[in-house]
Amino acid sequence: MKFEIDKQTLDDLAIFQNGSSNNSIFKLFDKTVTYGGADKLKEFFSNPLTDGSDIEQRLDAIRYLQTHDTGFTCDKGTCDFIEYYLEQRNKPTTVSGIRAVEKWIVYKIRGNSEYYIIQRGIEYLLQVLAQFEDFTKNNQPEQVPELLRQFHSSIGDIISDKDFRPTILLAGKTKLGPMDIARADQLFRYKGYARIKVLLDIVYQLDVLITAGIAAKTLKFTLPIIKQADEQTLVINGIFHPLIENPVLNDIGFSFDKNVCFITGANMAGKSTFLKSVGICAFLSQIGFPVPAAYMETSVFKGLITTINLGDNINEGNSHFYSEVLRVKHVAQKMSQSQQVLVIFDELFRGTNVKDAYDASLAIITAFAKVRKSFFIISTHIVEVANELTTISNIDFKYMETTFDNDIPQYSYKLRNGITEERMGMWIVRNEGIVDIINGFLKIE
Repeated sequence: MKFEIDKQTLDDLAIFQNGSSNNSIFKLFDKTVTYGGADKLKEFFSNPLTDGSDIEQRLDAIRYLQTHDTGFTCDKGTCDFIEYYLEQRNKPTTVSGIRAVEKWIVYKIRGNSEYYIIQRGIEYLLQVLAQFEDFTKNNQPEQVPELLRQFHSSIGDIISDKDFRPTILLAGKTKLGPMDIARADQLFRYKGYARIKVLLDIVYQLDVLITAGIAAKTLKFTLPIIKQADEQTLVINGIFHPLIENPVLNDIGFSFDKNVCFITGANMAGKSTFLKSVGICAFLSQIGFPVPAAYMETSVFKGLITTINLGDNINEGNSHFYSEVLRVKHVAQKMSQSQQVLVIFDELFRGTNVKDAYDASLAIITAFAKVRKSFFIISTHIVEVANELTTISNIDFKYMETTFDNDIPQYSYKLRNGITEERMGMWIVRNEGIVDIINGFLKIE
């Protein structure tokens, strides 16, 4: 089953670079050594997992690679040259001793770039095969987590194969003869080509997993714990937004009994940033990656849908409010297919008048609260809605704290229990002196 996520959500959370900003969550991990590793990282980010076992296997592999030296290293130049060599034209389907010697003599006398590429590509591949042989010897199946055990099995099947075994022994030779090169070339680029690509794919996966582990330590991320019980859960302690300098840490928790989090708070109090942080943690946990938090325990979701930076759809002639309505409808339709979804709405129905926003928010949140297998985080600028929802037992009320010091707002960016009545709109208007500017202009006239 494919994980439900769309471009709006990816853009809201800045998973990939979008617009004028160079920052993205992907960029935080984009430190792989090889080009193939970079492609594999993009593949991981583009395909969140929905199987808890697959997620756990990836996390276990990262955890193991963080603390164990497997003896395997990824080298950019080596892998790139191997890929270039493998895609050379005129793949040899047979081996001819006479032809092999002829090519070797021509190369020695006149020089030949094609022959050099073949010879060098073979030498690099033999180095990689030798590394893989050491990898299987130094990391026994019973000592490594499941994903590395699968790698071990695939590598072992290939390097012990009767086709590969004689060629691998060439790694111990000081110089390769014409027939050595011809036989290895025929194996690598023709007979065993698909198996070589399997080995390279393992190289790239290891590159990504090692990089993710290093990034986790550098960024102070943690590896989430995946719960595969029937009842959904999500607990995150010390959560922070990884793209913000000196972020404030917060905690949040969901369960079957409290599956809706309703957040109130003044403008600029940090609601949007917090919602994005939760979404980022959820996304990274679904690809089996470290998350920006001190601790995370989560069940597996089937989808992640956010509405944070939703704008007008000018091309289709939709107003902001109608775009919001269509977004809510989209969420409802997706939940009818699978209820194990994390839904995040920031400032629900901000695009209409207060009365309609109040009525619509109350109706929608009340309906969402009945969907107990999904989790919802909803912020609003209409505090009165929160007061009407207090009778619903599975809604957890939180607010972003704002205090005043000499009539100046102080934002702690801390999530507190309860509902706040703080409203900053008029304070901001007065602070900017807009009315005074207008009155002063009128006096001049």
